[in-house]
Amino acid sequence: MNFKKSPKLSFLISIILTTVFMGSSFPTGKYLISLNHAPPFLIGSWRFIIAGILMLLFTLLTKGISEVTPRSNGRLTSGFHLVAIIGLLQTTGTMVFLNLAMAKGLSSSMSSIILFTNPLWLAILAHFLLNDKFNRWKFLSLLLGIIGVILCLGLDKTAFSVGALFALIGSFCWSINTVITKRVPFDQSSWVFTGWQLFIGGMGMFIISMFLHENYNLSQIDTIGWFCFIWLILPASIGSFGLWFYSLKQGGANNASSFLFLVPLFSTIFSMIGLHDHFTVGLLIGGILIILSLTLVNKSMSEKMMS
Repeated sequence: MNFKKSPKLSFLISIILTTVFMGSSFPTGKYLISLNHAPPFLIGSWRFIIAGILMLLFTLLTKGISEVTPRSNGRLTSGFHLVAIIGLLQTTGTMVFLNLAMAKGLSSSMSSIILFTNPLWLAILAHFLLNDKFNRWKFLSLLLGIIGVILCLGLDKTAFSVGALFALIGSFCWSINTVITKRVPFDQSSWVFTGWQLFIGGMGMFIISMFLHENYNLSQIDTIGWFCFIWLILPASIGSFGLWFYSLKQGGANNASSFLFLVPLFSTIFSMIGLHDHFTVGLLIGGILIILSLTLVNKSMSEKMMS
């Protein structure tokens, strides 16, 4: 295998799996919340806390305490500060604002559309903060991606509401988190980094859940619901976030974030399979535009890696 192509292949495999797992979290989470009546913040906090503990415990048992202790530039304090900030932005911030958006009347499809404008905001931030210049090809690929997401999910009147503002703040949280991840080094692996940020982010959601007086009896979860909950912990949390931070290292912030346009596409496909949502022409056209958008991103990435 050509050495120059292997990092690209590794990146493509990891980022595609990331988007598949992220996309699967929407219909599985919707099943628990809508059909098993699970409170969103409480079930979300359990999901992330358990996932984080499993990842950190695995590292502790296999590699020891030194590998599980977060450090940045050799400093324990800096390491804890970094994982706390990322956990509160990536997990707590994004998920809380997404739930607040829907609580304020924003439809789930519009929430997804606004959340996944993230690559556009990141491209602007990366231009100034990461020296990853914003050019017309990147702009065109991002524009095609956003149009594709809109066609897949469909616009509605809730686009102009307080809920839309909350969803936009959630999208900004994700973008800022990505910039911090690229600018501040973390001494341990992406696996350990993911474990800490999921655990801390989950604890943040749990505190909010307690403040809202959410409670739930696990006996209300049916067999399919238990499958959904386990899926949310393993592939949709450990898998998606672990591969996401790995993809950031492999492909860069702009390239990795551009592939997030695939998440609503996969989410819609999984919803059609599992929740019997209807197929639409908009999904077909939107999917084609998203693939075209990613083709432009992939071409740009290939040129950068070959230069």
